[in-house]
Amino acid sequence: MPSLYTQIGPWTVQTFTLVTAVGIIASAYIGLRRFHFDERAANLYLMALLVGLVLARLLHVLLNWDYFGDHQTEIWNLSAGGLDWHGGLLGGVFGLALAHRMMQILRPAAALPPLPHLLAGLVWALPLIGLSGWYGCMAAGCGYGKEVWTLADFPSWVVWESADVFGIVAPRYSTQRFGLIVCGLVGLALLLRSRRTVAPADERVFWFTLALLSAGMFVIGFFRADHTLIFAGLRGDQVLDLLLAGWAGVLAFRSRYNSASVQ
Repeated sequence: MPSLYTQIGPWTVQTFTLVTAVGIIASAYIGLRRFHFDERAANLYLMALLVGLVLARLLHVLLNWDYFGDHQTEIWNLSAGGLDWHGGLLGGVFGLALAHRMMQILRPAAALPPLPHLLAGLVWALPLIGLSGWYGCMAAGCGYGKEVWTLADFPSWVVWESADVFGIVAPRYSTQRFGLIVCGLVGLALLLRSRRTVAPADERVFWFTLALLSAGMFVIGFFRADHTLIFAGLRGDQVLDLLLAGWAGVLAFRSRYNSASVQ
C-alpha cells in the first residue's frame, strides 16, 4: 500500500494530492499537444479544470451530507480531501462548452478549435485521472471495499487487508485495485486503437470511453463500503454511473450516426 504522504526532497505532500496533480498535468499535456500547445486551447482547458474542481467538490459534499451537515466549516477545506469524479467530469465538459461559447461571443474573430476536437483531446484524461485517483485512494483509504470474513475464501487479487477512512484495518474487497484494473484496461484499449490507426481520436472515442468507464465504476460500486446516499438500493455514485453511461452512450451513437450521415 502506498503511504498517506510522499516525501519529495524537503517537502511532504499528500500522496492523493500528488498523484491527482500528476494525472491532471499529464492529461493536459496530451490534450494540448494535439493543438500544438495553442494558447486558446490552454485557456479553454483551464476553465474546464476550474469548473470541474468546483463541481467535483460540491457533489462530494452533497453525497456525504450526513457528515458535512455537522461539519460545515470543512465544506471548502480541500486539504481534507474529497472530490467526486462525476462532478469533475460534468463540470469539466460543461465548463469547456461554456468557456468555448463565451470566447465565441467575446472574440468572434478568433479561430477557436472546434468543441468536438477539444473533447477528443481529453480522451486520455479519463483513464489517466482515473488511475491517479484510485491509486491515491489506496493511500488515503477512500473508495474502500466491503469487509469479508476471511481472505482465504477469495483469489488474492480480489481481497486484501486495508484501512478505511477511519484507519480501521480489515480484510476487504480490493476496490481500489478493481478501479486501477478497469482504468488500465480502458487505457490499454486506447493505446491499441492509436497503434491501429493514424487518425486522431474524435468525439465518439471520448463518449465511448466515458461510457465504458462509467459501466466499470457501476460494477465496482457493488463492492464498495464507503458511505454515501442510497437511492432505490443503489449507492448514489452508482446512480450517477448509470446516468453518465447512458448519456455518454447516446452521445457516442448520435455522433457516429451524424458522422455516417455526413459521409
